[in-house]
Amino acid sequence: MGKFPSTPYFDNLIDDFGIWQHTDENSILRGEGYALDDAARGLLLTLALDRQQQSEALFSYILKSQSKDGFYGFARQDRNFIPMVASDDATGQVMWAAGYAVSKNFHKTKARRLIANTIAYIDRMGNMRGYAYALLGAVYISEEMANRYYKKLSSFFENTEDDWPWPEVSMTYGNGIAPYAFLRYGLVYNDESAVKLGRKLLEFVEEKCTHNRQRGPIGNDGWLPRESDKVPTYSQQPIDAPYMVWAWMVAYQISGNDGDLKLSQAWMQWFEGENVAGEKMYNPDDMRAYDGIDPTCVHHNSGAESNICLLLSKYVLAEKITV
Repeated sequence: MGKFPSTPYFDNLIDDFGIWQHTDENSILRGEGYALDDAARGLLLTLALDRQQQSEALFSYILKSQSKDGFYGFARQDRNFIPMVASDDATGQVMWAAGYAVSKNFHKTKARRLIANTIAYIDRMGNMRGYAYALLGAVYISEEMANRYYKKLSSFFENTEDDWPWPEVSMTYGNGIAPYAFLRYGLVYNDESAVKLGRKLLEFVEEKCTHNRQRGPIGNDGWLPRESDKVPTYSQQPIDAPYMVWAWMVAYQISGNDGDLKLSQAWMQWFEGENVAGEKMYNPDDMRAYDGIDPTCVHHNSGAESNICLLLSKYVLAEKITV
């Protein structure tokens, strides 16, 4: 890995327990506590960057968050977990992070035990994105497990139509994660059907995100219902741009086509100011990422999710690899 920029702001979000969830601009809102999905996604980043101490804290948080019903989704400022079962998204991301940890020989035995404990909760999920995250972790474990979650994820798309190949009546958040998961599976296991489906979905998402508008995430002001031809502009969330960076990058890994690489780079430019606000979505001095674009301005709060997504995208583009 080449030299990566220093990340003082991100570093400040992590303590010896986990990673703080939200901020008021650059001030940590400790009252908002910690979130499991941030710890899992953050572990992907810290492992990729070979940051041992940060990885230890985030992995420890994930282990502590286990409960008899799965995982706790959140912890309070006092480091006590809120007795509420984690979302499918967060549970799937635990599988992703644990699988990546195994591939990096990071607490391999504990990571495998975590995976074994997580499988029961993965199998009862009902959320498409949860299975996409789980598939991304399973590709590091075994072809049998990966194929199992590939079939689970594929089942959501079985009865879709060509003009709307999407399993939900509206396109909402994180739309790039499903094509990313299909394409990662297709890359790792040389599965042409997975590549074909992943590419079809990726091109569909790309078309919706650029239809009569500047490239950017679908806004959460109504999202995008199937019957609508007008894609909401605001509010745009940073999680969507990185997923498209990653998805087009894995498409490039498969195809070797420079056009795919350029699309990955084009989505990264959303952070660099090629967006509806015409402003950078981070501060280059401390790499502090901003939380979104609202109708009146860039939203300058700077939570864990936004920072992780920015930095992991910079890593993916610099190294031309995917995780």
